[in-house]
Amino acid sequence: MPLTTQELIERNTAAVEALKKSADVLRELRKGKTLTVRKRFDREIARVNEQITELEIVNGHLRAANVVIDPLSNETVARLDELADKIDQAIRNDFRINATFDTVLDVISFAEEVGAIVHDHQSA
Repeated sequence: MPLTTQELIERNTAAVEALKKSADVLRELRKGKTLTVRKRFDREIARVNEQITELEIVNGHLRAANVVIDPLSNETVARLDELADKIDQAIRNDFRINATFDTVLDVISFAEEVGAIVHDHQSA
């Protein structure tokens, strides 16, 4: 069953929120680290901020009246649902408690994949 524009916006918004939390966690995790390690964290924070901007732009396009969403395959819908579940699970677990750099990078990766799927399925 195809997703509605509103459902895509909701999934995209969840990805944005997960990215924002990820950036907060990265900022906390970078404290007290060496300069070299902090630079790695800073690069990831910058990447997260760029992805947030990208997803927010996509949401703006989705909200525009003239945007048409290409039908999504059942496989793509299933993948979006799987990614949404992973993001929801991370939020439910409040990954700040046991956050590691790799855990945060996983959440960022999930959110980026949601954004890529949503972006690839819009047409003018």
